[in-house]
Amino acid sequence: MFSIKVSYEGGIADENRLDLYDGSTSIQGVAQAMQIATHAFVNGKLITKAPAIKGARLYLKPSKPGSFLVELGVLITEDPQRALALGGIFAAYTAAPFYDFVKMIFRKANGMQDEEPDTPAVRRALERQEPFFDDVAEVMEGSLQRTHRPIGDGIDQIRIGRPRSNLIVLNEHSKDWVNTRDITPVTNNLSGNVTRYNSVTRNGRVYVDQLSRIVPFRLGENFPLGVIGALTWSLHGSNSGVGGTQELPKKLRLSAEKVLSASGQVKRIILSDCSRANT
Repeated sequence: MFSIKVSYEGGIADENRLDLYDGSTSIQGVAQAMQIATHAFVNGKLITKAPAIKGARLYLKPSKPGSFLVELGVLITEDPQRALALGGIFAAYTAAPFYDFVKMIFRKANGMQDEEPDTPAVRRALERQEPFFDDVAEVMEGSLQRTHRPIGDGIDQIRIGRPRSNLIVLNEHSKDWVNTRDITPVTNNLSGNVTRYNSVTRNGRVYVDQLSRIVPFRLGENFPLGVIGALTWSLHGSNSGVGGTQELPKKLRLSAEKVLSASGQVKRIILSDCSRANT
């Protein structure tokens, strides 16, 4: 059984207590986020409701002395080879890749996009299926909003970790990220190149020139299916060379809505159309 520590620090947490409503809401949020992440680790698939988890069980373990410490137990019951045959992404459920996967998913979901995996297994999974990691992170946002509830209202930060080290520290900055503020109207003046694309979910990642960084994307409801080929064309160009070399025919004109965090940072974009930029 894997253990996940959740430590609340600062304010009344240092007196070994939490506000009943905010604290219980936060613990429920952690539990839901962990169930979504664990199901993805075990099965290589998304669930949108935490109780739908299959192949693993999560338990609330006895609390221990600390600022305010809650411990979760994760018991994986699925056979990894069976799950792998059904679309799973890991051949074994050992501690190192499990904790590394949880760290990567939680960090992506909280706006920490530049973190690199520590284990070869998660590194290979990220290289093959980075849009899947983005999809899991997006589904976790509602749970993480509940997780962050006590922060700023008597609690300074929440540490989530394994028995002897932290996986992530949640604070005011991450609370701002998970609380989505707005979706902008469609803008037609974006350009960029696709760096990852999942032909099944049709989600991916794109380097947006105007933002000077890579962001996740998904297709809007009215995205014209006839231009999907432009996405794979751009992806092929991105994977055929290094950087943004102009001789590679990979740039796209993008029409998209921007999904913003509470402070106005672009978290992802929703594509409504695209076309080759040099045609």
